[in-house]
Amino acid sequence: MAAEKPGIHRSDNIEDLHHLRLMALLDELVRDKGPRQAAADLDVDHRTLTASLESGQLTRRMRVALDRALLAGGGTPAQEQRQRNDLLTGRLERVEELAQETGAGLAAVQGEVAAHGQALRSIEARLAGVESAKAPPSPTFAATPSQPTFPPRPPRREFPELATLEPAADDEQVFGGAWPLVQEWRGLRQSHPDRGKGLDWLREEERLMTVELALLGDHGLTLPPQDYPLTGLNRNNQTNWRRTTLAETRRDRKRRERLLWPLRALALALRLLRR
Repeated sequence: MAAEKPGIHRSDNIEDLHHLRLMALLDELVRDKGPRQAAADLDVDHRTLTASLESGQLTRRMRVALDRALLAGGGTPAQEQRQRNDLLTGRLERVEELAQETGAGLAAVQGEVAAHGQALRSIEARLAGVESAKAPPSPTFAATPSQPTFPPRPPRREFPELATLEPAADDEQVFGGAWPLVQEWRGLRQSHPDRGKGLDWLREEERLMTVELALLGDHGLTLPPQDYPLTGLNRNNQTNWRRTTLAETRRDRKRRERLLWPLRALALALRLLRR
């Protein structure tokens, strides 16, 4: 079998390093400016930015925006990040040189690991066959007029702590005391647009952030786009950016209401004069 070209691994490593560089820049922008201002500077939706930050994956639009910000970041902390990553690139190249020198030994070790893995999979397949052969057949009962029939139970959820936008038959049982908030949250997520400027939009955004913080903090649920329960720092990240968004939205809503007070007073005065 022909040996792999070392240049292929190097290309993958450089691409991984560039992804890390973009994610480091994204973390820095959110830490310095907050998620909304960072999204505005990058000209992307703040929820798209948050999803990329939490999942560690970048959409094509996010990658283009971060590449543009990285190129325009001379003399800023982004430039310092580039210098640190350039140093990492040099270290990576040195590691690759050492790996090439010991490539033969590494290939032998990888071959042994693959052989052991194949043997283990074969043993697991045999055990599964033996267990299925020993399992007793499921009893079947013929339905009679006097025997009640029951609807099939929904399958048990792998992660009951995950709040989903899609309804299920056992939602009320699974979510318990959080069920009314989950219902309200689903309605807001379906009807509330990602962007807006009017007073009604600000009020709905404020309510959405309040409900999501209650689901996260009071009921211990995890919200999309996550597909497994979060704990520790990952959960703190989800609550922190929502608290920041809630504070900014509440401030904008109050400022918009204060601007409307003179107009309402004028309208009331005009009505009184007409009487």
